[in-house]
Amino acid sequence: MKRALVLFGAGASVEFKAPSTDGLTKVIEAAVATDRYLQSTGGGAAFHVIKDGLSGYLQRPGFVHFEQIYHVAHELLFTYPPSAGAFDEFKPIMQPFVANETGLSKEAVRSLCDKIVSVIYEEVSRSCEHNLLSLDPLARFIERLRGAYVTRIYTTNYDDFPLQAAPDLYTGFTAGPAATPFDLNDFWSRQERNGIFHLHGSVHLGYAHVGGGHEIGELFWFEDRAEALEHASFMGSSPSRMDGTSVLRTPIITGLEKLSRVQQRPFSHFYSMMALDAMQADVIFVIGSGLADLHLNTWLGEARARSPRTPLLFVDYWPNGYEDDTYFELDRKVIALFHGLKVHMSENHRGTRMGGWIVSGDRTAAVWDRGFQAFLNSAAELDIVLDQLT
Repeated sequence: MKRALVLFGAGASVEFKAPSTDGLTKVIEAAVATDRYLQSTGGGAAFHVIKDGLSGYLQRPGFVHFEQIYHVAHELLFTYPPSAGAFDEFKPIMQPFVANETGLSKEAVRSLCDKIVSVIYEEVSRSCEHNLLSLDPLARFIERLRGAYVTRIYTTNYDDFPLQAAPDLYTGFTAGPAATPFDLNDFWSRQERNGIFHLHGSVHLGYAHVGGGHEIGELFWFEDRAEALEHASFMGSSPSRMDGTSVLRTPIITGLEKLSRVQQRPFSHFYSMMALDAMQADVIFVIGSGLADLHLNTWLGEARARSPRTPLLFVDYWPNGYEDDTYFELDRKVIALFHGLKVHMSENHRGTRMGGWIVSGDRTAAVWDRGFQAFLNSAAELDIVLDQLT
């Protein structure tokens, strides 16, 4: 049976009222301001020191968002001197070369990181309960794919809207009434099963009590989101990085650089399987992605480097249409689309408009520019464009 790879980005969830980047930034700032514990640790001051520093540095100072703030806080953790008596193997070796002039304590920065993750988790979990948009079109799209392909869905989102639409999708965890651990053997034996895998975490992940051979800090899947939320924090030790620092354990991964944390279980297995699924795919859908995760772009690009090229359908939204919004200026996403994913459409490589789709000149890719919900409600147009792709 043919295989389909689907990658969902943030744009696939925002229309279901999942919080946007701007929305989450405002909620996090408000939560930071009212958290008495965070103020006592200096985490509140850390938020504003980082935000103000970025505002004076970035070309768009009014658009400092939470992922940038988290990234700075996360990286600052690795600039503090090690504890006395630390062995050379466990010292952050960049520390002598990078000066931390923020005046912030390590406790302040760590508490800010923890707070940002907890607010994101709570907000996304809440949004999953209060979606007012019908999931029927999404359910029909997934069911349609499953009828023609082994469907392997990967998402960078933390929400469970696709699972609400198709509850029987395999998640990498065995569903059950209690918290369930990740089963390595089971996961790698189910490559022919339709599934959805959360590359950067989920509001169903949390830390259960250890026992039965499970490790400290191991993530479990909770069917009940509310129960998962109760187990979303981990206060123990963290695995070491090669430079002697450690990886923060969190059930969701945020920030600008995610690869070091993706290399932890179960994310490392999802990421490895995505590479395999990408290279074996007969068709690839990239939906609502800003193409900001370079570790994922790598494998999408490798799949598109095959000969013949694997057909790729890119679903997103351009207010004035793809042609008009990209004619005079190519933004970062369109550049990544052109060079990384080899979707060769520009002012010198015009595509062919077919309703909401623009088909590339080499007929190996197509771009939908009218948004995710319009795409879901245009099944007939999808049939037509699939016939055009080689």
